[in-house]
Amino acid sequence: MKFKYKIKETLSLRADVLEEKISIYLRKNSYRIVERGSGYIIFVEDEFSDRRKSRYDFNTRIGEGKFVFSNSVDHETYVELIYLTSLSYFAFLVILVCAFGIYTNDIIMPVVFSFALMIPILHKILYLNGHVFKEIMEC
Repeated sequence: MKFKYKIKETLSLRADVLEEKISIYLRKNSYRIVERGSGYIIFVEDEFSDRRKSRYDFNTRIGEGKFVFSNSVDHETYVELIYLTSLSYFAFLVILVCAFGIYTNDIIMPVVFSFALMIPILHKILYLNGHVFKEIMEC
């Protein structure tokens, strides 16, 4: 089960310069470019890279997605990041907590833990909204 989310931004760069910055960002962060065309770049997580993995990767890494960009007036480029986030682990935990709540006849615990398990997903969306394009511009 994957969740699809879009981030949109207008940057003051030409499309070719932005495409190069996106390529540098993807290589620097150990992503593999699957397909590249005029106006889009599709990428996935490079599972064979030498990058050190940490527990915090779920919150800061995109996983897989697509950058779509197009020129607008005055050397500005409209860019959109469409990424997919896997929710199967969290769905499994919610089902497990609900099953345990049914077994113990407790109704409050599954509701509280369901909200608690949504916090990492919301944190990821908010982190990526604020940091992805900032990191691309720094490349």
